[in-house]
Amino acid sequence: MNGLKNRLKSEWVSGSIRADQWAGSIVASLKPKSLLDVGCGDGSKLGRYLDYKPELFCGIEAAPVYRVEAEKRGIQTSAIDLNGQWPYADYTFDVVHSAFLIEHLHHTRLFLMEAFRVLKPGGTAVITTENLCSLLNWGAMTLGYTPFSLMHCCGWMLGNPFGLHYQEKWSDHLPIQDAAFPGVNGHVRVLAVDQAKELCEKVGFKAEVTSICILPLTNWMSRPLERLFYRRGHFLLIKAVKPK
Repeated sequence: MNGLKNRLKSEWVSGSIRADQWAGSIVASLKPKSLLDVGCGDGSKLGRYLDYKPELFCGIEAAPVYRVEAEKRGIQTSAIDLNGQWPYADYTFDVVHSAFLIEHLHHTRLFLMEAFRVLKPGGTAVITTENLCSLLNWGAMTLGYTPFSLMHCCGWMLGNPFGLHYQEKWSDHLPIQDAAFPGVNGHVRVLAVDQAKELCEKVGFKAEVTSICILPLTNWMSRPLERLFYRRGHFLLIKAVKPK
C-alpha cells in the first residue's frame, strides 16, 4: 500500500508541476501590465515564470503567514472570502491567474463572473484545478470511495484509504472561525472538462478547457494519451478569454 501511495504521490506532484508550468508560461507570454493572482499564497508560484514586475500586481490571499511573504515580493494583497465579490473595479486587469483554488468555493459561478468583470476586454483568465471525471476519481467511485478530489473536508482528509493524506489534518494557517475560511479549506465543487467550459461560456468567456496527467498512469505513459482522453486527466486546465 505504501509503495503504491508513494508512486502515486510522485506522479501527482509531477502532474501538478506540469499544470503550474502550463499556467505560468501562458501568463508570462501575455506580459500583463496589470495582473491579479487569486489565491496567490506567498507569491512564489508565478514568480518562477515572470522575469519582470507588472505595473499593477495584486493578489488575494487569506492566510496571514502567506500574505506577509507575498507583500515582501511586491504584491498588493487583500484577504476576502472568495465566495463573495472582489475589491477591484471593472476592467482593471490584463490577466487573472488562479491555481488550485476554484475547487474550494461553493460560489463557482460568482468567482468566474468576478474574474470576467475585473478583466479588461481581451483579457485572459488562467485557471488550474482538479478534474472530477479524472480516471483516478472514477476508479475511486467505482470502488465505493470518495473521489480523491473531494477528500479534503474542512481541514480533514476523509473517505478514501488510498488517498495520499488519508486521516491527516490539513492546515491552511487560518482558523475555522475566520470569515475567509469557506474559501480556503476543503474541496467543495470539483468541475469536469465540459462543465468548466460551459460555465465559462455562460459567464461570457471564450474558453479552452482540457486535462492532463491520467493518473494512476505514469506521466510518460499519460502524455501520448492526453489528447485522445482529454476528459480523463487529473488536472484541469482552463484558459478563458474575455471578448474585446
